[in-house]
Amino acid sequence: MTEIIEEYDDPVSLSEGIRGIWRHAHPYRKQLSLLIALGLVSAAANGAVPYVTGRFFDALISLSQGKTMTDSALPFWAMMLIAWAVIQFVANISDWVIDRTRRKIDCYMHLSIQAEGMVHLLKLPLSFHTNEHMNAVLQKISIAGWRISAIVRNLTQIAPQLLSVVIGIVLAASINVFMAGILATGVLIYVLSLAFMLRPIAAIDHEAHKMWNEHWDNAAAVVQQATAVKQAVAESYEIGKTRENLAGKVADKWYSLEKIWSNVGSFQRLIVFLTQLSVFVASVTFVAKGSMTIGDLVALNGYALLFFGPFVQLGYSWQVIQNGITSAGQLERLFLKKEEDYHPADAVAATERSGKIVFDKVSFDYGNGGSEVLSNLSFTANPGQTIALVGESGSGKSTAISLISGYYFPSAGNVRVDGIDTQQWDLTALRERIAVVPQEVALFNDTIRANIRYGAFDASDEAVEQAARQAHIHDFIEKQSKGYGTIVGERGIKLSVGQKQRIAIARAILRNPEILILDEPTSALDSETEAAITASLENLMRGRTTFIIAHRLSTVRAADTILVIKNGTVVEQGSHEALMTIDGGVYRHLYELHIGLHE
Repeated sequence: MTEIIEEYDDPVSLSEGIRGIWRHAHPYRKQLSLLIALGLVSAAANGAVPYVTGRFFDALISLSQGKTMTDSALPFWAMMLIAWAVIQFVANISDWVIDRTRRKIDCYMHLSIQAEGMVHLLKLPLSFHTNEHMNAVLQKISIAGWRISAIVRNLTQIAPQLLSVVIGIVLAASINVFMAGILATGVLIYVLSLAFMLRPIAAIDHEAHKMWNEHWDNAAAVVQQATAVKQAVAESYEIGKTRENLAGKVADKWYSLEKIWSNVGSFQRLIVFLTQLSVFVASVTFVAKGSMTIGDLVALNGYALLFFGPFVQLGYSWQVIQNGITSAGQLERLFLKKEEDYHPADAVAATERSGKIVFDKVSFDYGNGGSEVLSNLSFTANPGQTIALVGESGSGKSTAISLISGYYFPSAGNVRVDGIDTQQWDLTALRERIAVVPQEVALFNDTIRANIRYGAFDASDEAVEQAARQAHIHDFIEKQSKGYGTIVGERGIKLSVGQKQRIAIARAILRNPEILILDEPTSALDSETEAAITASLENLMRGRTTFIIAHRLSTVRAADTILVIKNGTVVEQGSHEALMTIDGGVYRHLYELHIGLHE
């Protein structure tokens, strides 16, 4: 698992980041095309403003001296004022539409990334969820949502301004080549210096985020295990560790990054000041010689501000852009994980719904270089039979059962459900025929009714209540102040273990499956609650092909066939009575050990 987590923390290449950004920007290509078109209009308009402003001031100076600059009926100053007003109007309207469109893209892209990230996780195979640290993955999706949208927002905001600089350089050169050269030189010095100052930023930023991710995830895990912390009276230990790591080590690393950005900001202001000072000093000579007017000076000063504005913003946005590229690349690695193929080509769904299952010489390993979990496993479960799988922890019982639902597929041999190999099944159709009552019931922070109905969303309220009666949980629900509308809390925290098990049983009854899997359904229950749950389970098992995974062997004595699994293969099988007659048998040893421990 550590290797998989580290995969996301490896440095991201620029190409990975760009692919990741494009994946999420592509759905908004029409809006982005509109931004480009309006950006060209805005750039041309904003680039022309200082030039027209300068001509307007020259016209006013000429007017104050009793001179006219045009032979037309409309004074030149009026023509420049009208031109300035029209250009400003066009620029403002364009910028308003750009801002509105950019905000729309930002809003929807941000939340769409998070939504699609969650959707992708749901479509990934169970092996991914088993091996990954899901808190860390969810955190990366959440962060990537606002970072990627932020980088798109910043780039679409800066790009028109950079284009304005190009237009401004041309117009500034038309006024005075030497002065335009001063401006261009100032910008060049600034850009080169900025690149030099930001060079160590990437490594420090990567390390800071990696450290923050690690310690934030550890702190969050501790909070989620608050019960265990309090039981161990470990609050002081965990509080100290959290403060030392998050408010200490991570804060120190982050502050070293912020100091660099502070230096960048001060350097920006210094370069802008020196460039403007150079323009003003040089302008004295040109104005004195009459080769440059006051209007030209006003225009050039306007271009000084115009030139540096985008680069100053780019400097401040560099961290956002860099973080966005990193997050986009990390998220791209997640999106490249292959989703489950729910509906493979030529997939079938058996018309027969008997629930017959055959394991034919099945071997399986997890493909990570480890040893085989299952080896040449063969057995048949006929319709309506109850099959119990027993054996020590790690013997392969749960792995074998997971193959029935197509969560994994054999590396050799095949598993057939109603005569069809699981690799040929339409997985949705296959899993609709199977219901699971696990040891740890997964309940959502919703009503009891919604939790029973989960997986059978169209079931009526009457059907839900009937299932609850069969699971012997209806009377308890009716005693609640809100009945079936009672909220069960996060992971069902407001309910006892036995009550959660009965809700899981009611959920399975409502789905009416052909195949039922009981994964240690009573192992966490006391004897009295187990006896009550057993009656509910008997209702549920009736007429269904049932698999029971159990350590408490008292729960499997009534099974039609007991499969004793050892080292991934069946070493004994038969009824309880038959297996107990085998001298030195594995089952008999396990059973006598279990009964001895519980007498």
